[in-house]
Amino acid sequence: MSTPLPQDLFSRFAAGMYDEQQIIGVPTAGLSFFGNTAGGSRTIYMPDANTVDIDIIRGDERVAALVPRGTFSKSLGSLQKNARTEQFTSFSRKFPLAIETGDITAENLTTRVAGEASVNSGITQMQRFRHHAARIHNENIRRIMRLGEVLAWQSIMTGKQDAILGTSNTDLQYDFRRNSAHTIQCGTSWAGGSADILGDIDGGNAKGRQNGHITFDMGVFGSGAMSSFIRDATVQKLADNRRYTYISLGNGSVMPAKFARFVAGGMVYQGELRTPQGYQLYLFTYPEYYTATNGTATPYIAADKVLLTSSAARCDRYFGPNEGLPMLPQRAQLYRELFGFDPSAPMMPPNVKGGTDQGIPAQAFYCQAFVSSDWKRVSIETQCAPIFATTQTDAFVVLDTEP
Repeated sequence: MSTPLPQDLFSRFAAGMYDEQQIIGVPTAGLSFFGNTAGGSRTIYMPDANTVDIDIIRGDERVAALVPRGTFSKSLGSLQKNARTEQFTSFSRKFPLAIETGDITAENLTTRVAGEASVNSGITQMQRFRHHAARIHNENIRRIMRLGEVLAWQSIMTGKQDAILGTSNTDLQYDFRRNSAHTIQCGTSWAGGSADILGDIDGGNAKGRQNGHITFDMGVFGSGAMSSFIRDATVQKLADNRRYTYISLGNGSVMPAKFARFVAGGMVYQGELRTPQGYQLYLFTYPEYYTATNGTATPYIAADKVLLTSSAARCDRYFGPNEGLPMLPQRAQLYRELFGFDPSAPMMPPNVKGGTDQGIPAQAFYCQAFVSSDWKRVSIETQCAPIFATTQTDAFVVLDTEP
């Protein structure tokens, strides 16, 4: 039996400290659709406007008319009318507002922090203050980033984003006018063994091509949908046939570089599918969860859902103003002295998958602090006002595989 060793500074401070908040990553795969310049998506900062106007122009794929030569041609009735290219849907909404706040009290400054050997370890009150400030600041941003991921997936899967989570008031929603036919209830459960899974996928791809005027190149499967897909007898036969190379799942499939941002954000690449109708899709799952307000671990994409889309779909992100008075030089100087960083260029937390620019960039956050009148408490506040607009609104089709 080994002789136990007395605790030294290392075993108490370094080895004894486990900070789960620093270990937990922040996934950003949903946010990765937005502001992707490769697809023409835009990032728009509006620090001085309380409302935003979003215009969506619809199009079609009509062909030109043929008419007899030598005649004066005009309208061909209801089948062919003069072209009008500036018809669009517009809506104006106030920006939402996300706020996270944490407090530091005078008592915190004379109390041992996690991992500190003792209150006599030589750490000053200012060092403890900045320790607590950094933890609160980083956690504020991580929570807002997770909220952004929830809102991004809501916009992607439903074509709408709430201004207040869970609202049924249409005045508190940003509706991007998605075609209702792009939410498809599959006729037969994928888990039952008798569904035409490849036919359902082809049907979704056809909707995207017909209404969205874009060819899909990726599918994101919920955990249950992917399990049903892999177990499906028709899929297995097609994958097993050595004369066909329509399905390649697992390590043998090579993912194109254009999908790297989604994998960096937390998606898992599963393989490649060429459907019976000739659509080529790269398949992904997203095994990431957030903690709901009731404490339940909730997947960002439901188990029975399948998203069909294009990696090049235009998805714009808008960041509005904070709620507060303009920053004065005196306040900025106070923050630099107290916290050690400039509030106009806040530090960003570690473990944001894909990086904060891919998630929510630093410029979108507003940081401020309030000192109580008796100078015994400081409240650290972080604000963000995001809208994630699926501007190319019909470039998304969602299959519900468990009707």
